[in-house]
Amino acid sequence: MKKLLKTVSAALLLACACAPCAWAQAPEAPAPAESKAGEAVRGRRVEAAEAPDKSAGKPKEPGDKPGAADADVEALRAQAEAAASPAERGRLRLGLAERLAEAGRRAESVALLREMLGEERFDPQLFYNAGNALARLDESEAAAEAYRKAIAQRRGSYSRAQHNLGVVLTRLGRWEEAEEALRAALRLESQTYAEASYSLGRLHALRGDRALAAAEWGRTLRLKPDHAEAVAALARTLAEAGEDERALKLLDAFGTRAQGRGESVPREVTLARGEIVAAANVAAARRAMGLKEPDAGADTAAAGESALPDATALLRGARAAEGAEEAVVDGDSSTLLRAARAARAGERDEEAVALYGRAIREGGGYLAPANMEMGFTLFSMRRYEEAAAALLAVVRHDGARYPLVFHHLGRIYEHLGRLGEAGEAFARAAELAGEESPQFYADLSRVREREGRSTDALSAAEAYVRVTARAAGGAPGWARERVESLKKKAEKAGPDAPPAAVKN
Repeated sequence: MKKLLKTVSAALLLACACAPCAWAQAPEAPAPAESKAGEAVRGRRVEAAEAPDKSAGKPKEPGDKPGAADADVEALRAQAEAAASPAERGRLRLGLAERLAEAGRRAESVALLREMLGEERFDPQLFYNAGNALARLDESEAAAEAYRKAIAQRRGSYSRAQHNLGVVLTRLGRWEEAEEALRAALRLESQTYAEASYSLGRLHALRGDRALAAAEWGRTLRLKPDHAEAVAALARTLAEAGEDERALKLLDAFGTRAQGRGESVPREVTLARGEIVAAANVAAARRAMGLKEPDAGADTAAAGESALPDATALLRGARAAEGAEEAVVDGDSSTLLRAARAARAGERDEEAVALYGRAIREGGGYLAPANMEMGFTLFSMRRYEEAAAALLAVVRHDGARYPLVFHHLGRIYEHLGRLGEAGEAFARAAELAGEESPQFYADLSRVREREGRSTDALSAAEAYVRVTARAAGGAPGWARERVESLKKKAEKAGPDAPPAAVKN
C-alpha cells in the first residue's frame, strides 16, 4: 500500500459517490452513453419506451450554455398541457423539465419534476425517467423517491431502477439501503448486471471492504471486459495491497486489448497506471533512503480475546498520526493477505479469518489491512468482540488514520449494547470524515439519542442535514423532521449529562 495511491483512490471514490448523474436516453441506443469522470450512475439498457425524446434525454455537459429560449419553453409547456393522453403529456413534461434546466431555470425544472412525482398514476417508466432527470439535477432524495415509486409499480421487478436507487443512496451516505437496492438489481439480472456489480464494488470500497470491492470489480470485468472504470478501480485496490506488478499487468493487458480493437486506451486506465507507477517510485525511493516504518511490536489485544475491555478513553483520545507513511505489504504477509481476500470473496469466512491471522503474525503482530479486513469479516460473522479487538488494534497503532474503522467499531459496540463506546466511535468517525460521509452523523445522532443525550443528538442531526443539503441540493424530509423532533426533546430534557455520567 502507498499513501499517495490511497489518497487519490479515496478522493476518486468520494467524487464518484457525489458526482451528478448524466446518461443518455436516446431511443435508438441500446445503452446510455458513459460520462467522462466518475459519473454516479453508469450505463443502463434503457428501452425506447422508457426514453422521453432525444432532446429531453441528452445529458448536459458541464460547459454547455442554456440551449432553449423562453419562447421554446412556453411552446413546449402549451404542447404538454394540450396532450391527448396522460402518457404523451408525461413524455412532454419530462422534455419540458429538461429544457427548463438547459435554460438555466433549475428551480422550475425541479418543481415540475416533483409535481410529476405527486401524480397518482400507473407509469413506472415515467417515474424512472423522472428519477433520472432529478438525479442529473443533484436532487438525490427526490430521485430516490421516483425510483422507489417505479419499483413499487413493477412489484420490485425493475433492475435499472433498483441500480439507480442504489447509486443515489450511496451518494446520500445511506449505505445499507444502497446495498439492498444494488443486490436486488443483481438478483433480478441473475447476477449478470455488470453496472450493478461495479456500483456495489464502489460501495464496498467506500466502506473500507477492499476484498469485497475487488471481488465485485472482478465480476464486472468478467461480465464486461471493456469496463474501464472497473479495471482502474481494481488495479488501484491491488496496488494499495502492495501488488503493484499484478495491477500494472492488469492495466497493460486492458490497454493492449483496446489497441487491438483499434481504440485508444481509456483515460481512466492511463491515469490509474500513472498513479501506481508514481506511488511505487516514491516507495522505492524511501526504501533506498532507509526510511521504513518502525516495528509495531506484538499487539496486546489479539483478535481471539474473549473479554473486551472498555475502550472509551482509547476512542476518545485517538487522533490522526502526523506525516506517517503506510507500510508496504510484501513477502509472506502479502501472499497470505491475497489468500485471505480470495477466501473472503468466495464466502469462506472461517478460512479467511485464519489467513488474516497468519498475515498479522507474519507482519510482526500487527498489519493494518489484515487487521481491518479481519475485523470486517468477523463482524459479518456476528463475532462482535473479536471484530472489535481486531479493529481496536488499528486505532491503537495508527490513531485516527482510518475513519471507517471508527464507523465499524460504532456499529459493533451498538450491537453489543455498549452505547458509550458506540457514541465515542461514531463521534470520531464524524469528526474525521463526516463531511464526506454524512451517514456518520446520522449514526452518531441515533446513538446519542439512545444514550439520553438529546442536545448532542440534535447537533449531529443538524450536521447531517447541513452536509446532505450541500452535497445533494437539499436535505431529505425525514431528516428535517428528526431535527424538529429532537429540538423539542432537547428543550424538555435540558442540558445533557456529561459523557462520564453515561453508562452502557
